[in-house]
Amino acid sequence: MSEEELGPLPAGRHGFSREQVAAHQRERLIAGMAAAVAEHGYQAVTITHITRAARVSRRVFYEHFDSTEELFLAAFEVVVAHLRQLIEEAIADADDWPHRIVAGLRALLGFLDAEPDLARLCLVDSITAGPAVSKHFRDTLNGFAPLLEAGRAERENLRPLPDSTEESLLGALASMLSRSIAFGDATKLPELLPDLVEFVLMPYLGPEEAHRLAAETS
Repeated sequence: MSEEELGPLPAGRHGFSREQVAAHQRERLIAGMAAAVAEHGYQAVTITHITRAARVSRRVFYEHFDSTEELFLAAFEVVVAHLRQLIEEAIADADDWPHRIVAGLRALLGFLDAEPDLARLCLVDSITAGPAVSKHFRDTLNGFAPLLEAGRAERENLRPLPDSTEESLLGALASMLSRSIAFGDATKLPELLPDLVEFVLMPYLGPEEAHRLAAETS
Protein backbone atom coordinates (compact mmCIF):
# COMPACT_ATOMS: atom_id res chain seq x y z
CA MET A 1 0.00 0.00 0.00
CA SER A 2 1.28 3.46 -0.79
CA GLU A 3 1.76 6.15 1.84
CA GLU A 4 -1.05 8.10 0.18
CA GLU A 5 -3.42 5.17 0.66
CA LEU A 6 -2.47 4.95 4.31
CA GLY A 7 -2.48 8.66 5.10
CA PRO A 8 -4.19 9.76 8.33
CA LEU A 9 -7.88 10.49 8.26
CA PRO A 10 -8.76 14.18 8.36
CA ALA A 11 -9.75 15.53 11.74
CA GLY A 12 -13.34 16.38 12.54
CA ARG A 13 -16.21 15.53 10.24
CA HIS A 14 -14.69 13.59 7.36
CA GLY A 15 -17.73 11.85 5.92
CA PHE A 16 -16.47 8.29 6.47
CA SER A 17 -18.70 5.71 8.13
CA ARG A 18 -17.65 4.03 11.37
CA GLU A 19 -16.97 0.83 9.38
CA GLN A 20 -14.75 2.70 6.91
CA VAL A 21 -12.76 4.33 9.71
CA ALA A 22 -12.29 0.97 11.43
CA ALA A 23 -11.15 -0.71 8.20
CA HIS A 24 -8.71 2.13 7.54
CA GLN A 25 -7.27 1.89 11.05
CA ARG A 26 -6.91 -1.87 10.74
CA GLU A 27 -5.03 -1.47 7.46
CA ARG A 28 -2.73 1.08 9.07
CA LEU A 29 -1.98 -1.26 11.96
CA ILE A 30 -1.21 -4.17 9.62
CA ALA A 31 1.13 -1.97 7.58
CA GLY A 32 2.65 -0.65 10.80
CA MET A 33 3.30 -4.18 12.03
CA ALA A 34 5.13 -5.05 8.80
CA ALA A 35 7.26 -1.90 9.04
CA ALA A 36 8.01 -2.37 12.75
CA VAL A 37 8.94 -6.04 12.34
CA ALA A 38 11.23 -5.18 9.42
CA GLU A 39 13.02 -2.61 11.57
CA HIS A 40 13.15 -4.37 14.94
CA GLY A 41 12.35 -8.06 14.37
CA TYR A 42 9.27 -9.73 15.78
CA GLN A 43 10.85 -10.73 19.09
CA ALA A 44 11.77 -7.10 19.89
CA VAL A 45 8.77 -5.31 18.43
CA THR A 46 6.50 -3.43 20.84
CA ILE A 47 3.06 -1.88 20.59
CA THR A 48 4.76 1.51 20.67
CA HIS A 49 6.86 0.57 17.63
CA ILE A 50 3.71 -0.51 15.80
CA THR A 51 1.52 2.46 16.67
CA ARG A 52 4.33 4.87 15.83
CA ALA A 53 4.80 3.26 12.42
CA ALA A 54 1.03 3.14 11.85
CA ARG A 55 0.52 6.68 13.19
CA VAL A 56 -2.37 5.64 15.38
CA SER A 57 -2.90 5.69 19.13
CA ARG A 58 -2.45 2.85 21.57
CA ARG A 59 -6.20 3.03 22.17
CA VAL A 60 -6.82 2.35 18.48
CA PHE A 61 -4.51 -0.67 18.65
CA TYR A 62 -6.52 -2.24 21.45
CA GLU A 63 -9.80 -1.49 19.69
CA HIS A 64 -8.70 -3.91 16.96
CA PHE A 65 -6.24 -6.37 18.51
CA ASP A 66 -5.56 -7.91 21.90
CA SER A 67 -1.85 -8.51 21.36
CA THR A 68 1.06 -8.11 18.97
CA GLU A 69 0.73 -11.81 18.17
CA GLU A 70 -2.87 -11.36 17.05
CA LEU A 71 -1.89 -8.42 14.84
CA PHE A 72 1.06 -10.35 13.44
CA LEU A 73 -1.22 -13.22 12.45
CA ALA A 74 -3.63 -10.77 10.80
CA ALA A 75 -0.79 -9.20 8.83
CA PHE A 76 0.46 -12.65 7.84
CA GLU A 77 -3.02 -13.62 6.58
CA VAL A 78 -3.32 -10.45 4.49
CA VAL A 79 0.05 -11.09 2.83
CA VAL A 80 -0.68 -14.78 2.19
CA ALA A 81 -4.10 -13.97 0.69
CA HIS A 82 -2.46 -11.52 -1.69
CA LEU A 83 0.25 -14.01 -2.57
CA ARG A 84 -2.32 -16.74 -3.26
CA GLN A 85 -4.12 -14.39 -5.63
CA LEU A 86 -0.88 -13.55 -7.45
CA ILE A 87 -0.03 -17.24 -7.85
CA GLU A 88 -3.54 -18.17 -9.00
CA GLU A 89 -3.46 -15.42 -11.62
CA ALA A 90 0.03 -16.45 -12.74
CA ILE A 91 -0.82 -20.12 -13.24
CA ALA A 92 -4.23 -19.57 -14.85
CA ASP A 93 -2.89 -19.42 -18.43
CA ALA A 94 -0.17 -22.08 -18.11
CA ASP A 95 -0.42 -24.89 -20.65
CA ASP A 96 0.27 -27.78 -18.30
CA TRP A 97 1.16 -28.69 -14.73
CA PRO A 98 4.96 -28.22 -15.02
CA HIS A 99 4.50 -24.74 -16.43
CA ARG A 100 1.98 -23.93 -13.71
CA ILE A 101 4.71 -24.70 -11.20
CA VAL A 102 7.17 -22.50 -13.10
CA ALA A 103 4.66 -19.65 -13.26
CA GLY A 104 3.77 -20.00 -9.58
CA LEU A 105 7.39 -19.96 -8.47
CA ARG A 106 8.12 -16.95 -10.68
CA ALA A 107 5.19 -15.07 -9.15
CA LEU A 108 6.33 -16.01 -5.63
CA LEU A 109 9.90 -14.86 -6.18
CA GLY A 110 8.76 -11.67 -7.90
CA PHE A 111 6.57 -10.76 -4.94
CA LEU A 112 9.27 -11.50 -2.36
CA ASP A 113 11.76 -9.47 -4.39
CA ALA A 114 9.40 -6.48 -4.69
CA GLU A 115 8.28 -6.55 -1.03
CA PRO A 116 11.33 -7.34 1.15
CA ASP A 117 9.61 -6.25 4.40
CA LEU A 118 6.66 -8.55 3.75
CA ALA A 119 9.02 -11.30 2.63
CA ARG A 120 10.80 -11.08 5.98
CA LEU A 121 7.52 -11.06 7.90
CA CYS A 122 6.25 -14.17 6.10
CA LEU A 123 9.37 -16.27 5.78
CA VAL A 124 11.68 -15.24 8.61
CA ASP A 125 9.75 -13.86 11.55
CA SER A 126 6.83 -16.25 11.09
CA ILE A 127 9.16 -19.17 11.70
CA THR A 128 10.72 -17.72 14.84
CA ALA A 129 7.74 -15.85 16.32
CA GLY A 130 6.70 -18.56 18.76
CA PRO A 131 4.76 -21.85 18.79
CA ALA A 132 1.33 -20.47 17.82
CA VAL A 133 2.61 -18.39 14.92
CA SER A 134 5.05 -21.02 13.65
CA LYS A 135 2.30 -23.66 13.68
CA HIS A 136 0.03 -21.33 11.73
CA PHE A 137 2.89 -20.77 9.29
CA ARG A 138 3.35 -24.51 8.74
CA ASP A 139 -0.38 -25.07 8.30
CA THR A 140 -0.57 -22.22 5.78
CA LEU A 141 2.48 -23.48 3.92
CA ASN A 142 0.99 -26.95 3.61
CA GLY A 143 -2.13 -25.37 2.13
CA PHE A 144 -0.16 -25.07 -1.10
CA ALA A 145 0.34 -28.85 -1.26
CA PRO A 146 -2.54 -29.50 -3.71
CA LEU A 147 -0.72 -27.48 -6.35
CA LEU A 148 2.20 -29.90 -6.09
CA GLU A 149 0.10 -33.04 -5.63
CA ALA A 150 -1.28 -32.62 -9.14
CA GLY A 151 2.21 -33.53 -10.35
CA ARG A 152 1.78 -37.12 -9.18
CA ALA A 153 -0.29 -37.73 -12.30
CA GLU A 154 2.74 -36.71 -14.40
CA ARG A 155 4.99 -39.46 -13.05
CA GLU A 156 6.10 -42.23 -15.38
CA ASN A 157 7.78 -44.12 -12.54
CA LEU A 158 5.26 -46.61 -11.17
CA ARG A 159 6.79 -46.46 -7.70
CA PRO A 160 4.55 -44.14 -5.64
CA LEU A 161 5.97 -41.10 -3.94
CA PRO A 162 5.91 -40.96 -0.12
CA ASP A 163 2.85 -39.27 1.35
CA SER A 164 5.10 -36.62 2.88
CA THR A 165 6.63 -35.51 -0.45
CA GLU A 166 4.70 -32.27 -0.83
CA GLU A 167 5.12 -31.27 2.81
CA SER A 168 8.86 -31.93 2.57
CA LEU A 169 9.23 -29.96 -0.66
CA LEU A 170 7.33 -26.98 0.72
CA GLY A 171 9.32 -27.04 3.94
CA ALA A 172 12.59 -27.13 2.05
CA LEU A 173 11.49 -24.29 -0.24
CA ALA A 174 10.53 -22.15 2.74
CA SER A 175 13.85 -22.90 4.41
CA MET A 176 15.89 -21.93 1.34
CA LEU A 177 13.97 -18.70 0.83
CA SER A 178 14.08 -17.87 4.53
CA ARG A 179 17.86 -18.17 4.62
CA SER A 180 18.25 -15.93 1.58
CA ILE A 181 15.98 -13.27 3.07
CA ALA A 182 17.54 -13.47 6.55
CA PHE A 183 21.02 -12.94 5.11
CA GLY A 184 19.90 -9.88 3.14
CA ASP A 185 19.79 -11.52 -0.29
CA ALA A 186 16.09 -10.85 -0.99
CA THR A 187 16.91 -8.83 -4.10
CA LYS A 188 18.63 -11.89 -5.58
CA LEU A 189 15.63 -14.18 -5.12
CA PRO A 190 14.51 -14.15 -8.80
CA GLU A 191 17.90 -15.65 -9.68
CA LEU A 192 16.91 -18.77 -7.74
CA LEU A 193 14.10 -19.63 -10.15
CA PRO A 194 15.95 -22.27 -12.23
CA ASP A 195 17.23 -24.08 -9.13
CA LEU A 196 13.82 -24.04 -7.44
CA VAL A 197 12.03 -25.22 -10.58
CA GLU A 198 14.41 -28.17 -10.93
CA PHE A 199 14.15 -28.99 -7.23
CA VAL A 200 10.34 -29.01 -7.19
CA LEU A 201 9.80 -30.80 -10.50
CA MET A 202 12.39 -33.54 -10.06
CA PRO A 203 10.33 -35.93 -7.86
CA TYR A 204 7.50 -35.85 -10.37
CA LEU A 205 9.22 -35.61 -13.77
CA GLY A 206 12.64 -37.10 -13.12
CA PRO A 207 16.01 -35.33 -13.24
CA GLU A 208 16.37 -34.94 -17.00
CA GLU A 209 12.98 -33.33 -17.68
CA ALA A 210 13.20 -31.22 -14.55
CA HIS A 211 16.60 -29.94 -15.64
CA ARG A 212 15.34 -29.20 -19.15
CA LEU A 213 12.40 -27.15 -17.88
CA ALA A 214 14.60 -25.34 -15.40
CA ALA A 215 16.99 -24.39 -18.20
CA GLU A 216 14.10 -22.68 -20.00
CA THR A 217 13.83 -20.19 -17.14
CA SER A 218 17.52 -19.17 -17.17
